Amino acid sequence: MFGRGIGQELEKKCKQGQMDRFTTSIKDRDPEEESSDVTVIIPVAGMGHRMKSYGPKCLLLANQKETILEKTIANIKKEHPKSDIIVVAGFEANKVINSLPHYVRIVENLNFEETSIIESIRLGINASANKKLLIVYGDLIFNVYSVRNITKNGNCVIVDSKSRFKDDEVGVTVVRDKVTMFAYGLEKKWSQIAYFEGEAFDMLKKLCSNKKRSRLYPFEIFNMMIESGITIKAVEPKRMTIKEIDSLKDL
Repeated sequence: MFGRGIGQELEKKCKQGQMDRFTTSIKDRDPEEESSDVTVIIPVAGMGHRMKSYGPKCLLLANQKETILEKTIANIKKEHPKSDIIVVAGFEANKVINSLPHYVRIVENLNFEETSIIESIRLGINASANKKLLIVYGDLIFNVYSVRNITKNGNCVIVDSKSRFKDDEVGVTVVRDKVTMFAYGLEKKWSQIAYFEGEAFDMLKKLCSNKKRSRLYPFEIFNMMIESGITIKAVEPKRMTIKEIDSLKDL
């Protein structure tokens, strides 16, 4: 069951000076508590200009019972029950926060109008205590197979060769199952899900930490990583279903 009233409680604490606005700290874990196997960052800060009048896009209904964000969190928890999920909110953050279950951590991107998703990823990384990172865009509707066993592939991105994504989305060139470049105009698409660990995580964190890059898109940072020698696998799960939501027609 998804908790309600979280946003009001946090905002009250903010006004009382007890904490920064909608920012969770790195978790202090009980030594006997089982640690998370992966940190999951779900960036939902953008306002989605084509659907701005409907509020945060991630709160649109994906089915009769769940919003897009609720379905995303549920699918991640099914496949990665020990994951530490961080939602990075921005546009109408109160509404997003009030929809979240108690186990999801919250970070607010106050500069969402002037920055890109990279800033949300940077904020999420800074709140993480784990060097295994799964990034899942917040406007996707996908099934559990899309993220199943993703951490077993090492550094990778989920790709689509079956026209599930629009032609104007970012694509990839792939040689021997490895991504060699991200760019627009390519037939095989990046499905907006990525996983990094170890050296790749460290490089991603370093590249995102430079505020001059806060307007870049993630695929531009990924290209920098590839140019620096990081290997990123291209993975297309056989039973994957996935759709990016850009309009009501997409729903």
